[in-house]
Parts: sequence; structure tokens; C-alpha cells
Amino acid sequence: MSFFGIQLAYNFKNKNIALPADEMDKDRTICFQTSEYINKALEELAAERKTSISSLIDYILQNHFSKNKTPDQPTHNRRRFERKKVDFAAFIGDSQWQRRDFEAITILDISIGGVRFSIPRGTKLTIKDGSELDQFIVIFRLPNYHWPISLQISPQRVSESDEDIQIGAALLNPDFCTYTALQNYLS
Repeated sequence: MSFFGIQLAYNFKNKNIALPADEMDKDRTICFQTSEYINKALEELAAERKTSISSLIDYILQNHFSKNKTPDQPTHNRRRFERKKVDFAAFIGDSQWQRRDFEAITILDISIGGVRFSIPRGTKLTIKDGSELDQFIVIFRLPNYHWPISLQISPQRVSESDEDIQIGAALLNPDFCTYTALQNYLS
């Protein structure tokens, strides 16, 4: 018997499983084989709790997954705004730099609250992970918008690979025209 089967049998024997009052929506059917002991325990507990075996198993699994996160379980999105995947050429630099000194980057995704972009290795721009004091300017064009967008950003996350460095950054107080252009593009 597997560990999960042993845990189920233990919980059935000690009857420390509480079922929710409302039924969960069921949109899939599954079939499986089990031992006589597990089958009998499921039937007894379901009868005692006045629910179906299906509801009982569904609840036990939901409870298990809520306590033990699995790789296949979707993670909760912590973002306030959903990001849109894009592939925009852009330029980044310090606000003290001349425009000719800005570095070429690729914007990978964007939202009203932030941007994720990729910088090729070997550029003179240095961004450290979690450096809230760093502020940079990103310049790019949105499709169907006539003017270049200029955003002030603050890097939040840095992820390095062999070819590039990916940075997630928060937008810092975009002006009304920039905010409106982004909102129109993202909606």
C-alpha cells in the first residue's frame, strides 16, 4: 500500500476528516482500483458522513493538495495587474545618461504596474537584485500609438542565464498620457 493509501486508511480509522457542507462541482469522471480495506473504509465513512464516496475522495484530495503543494498545482498569482506577453525592442538607461548611451533591451511582458525585460550580457548597465534605489528610464513604442513611451522603472527581480539577464521592474509614477496609452494597449 502506498504512503497516500496508508494516510487515507489512518484518517478513516481515526475519523478525523471533516467534509464541507456544500457539494463541490464535479466535471470529470475517474475510475481506480483499491484494496478491499480502503473500499470498505470509504463506504463506511461516506455513509457516516451522509455523502458520496466521490465527494469524500474529492475532499480528501483537495485537503491534501492544499496542505502539500505539488508542482502540477497552479500557483496563486500575486500580481495586482495581469501581464501581457510582448516582444518589443526598447532602450534602457540611467536618467543622468545621454540618449546615445542607452542600451538596447527586449521587453518580454508588460502591465499597468510593471515590466519584465531582457538585457544581453556584456552591457555597461548594472542592475542588482532587490536594489530599490536604482531607477532607470525605458523607452519603447506601442503598436498603434504614435509617440514613444518613456517609463521610469525600479528593478525588483533579477534572473541571470548564459545569454541574458531578465529583470522584473515596477513602474514609477507614469504620467497620464503614458498610463492611458498602456491601459488602452492592455485592454
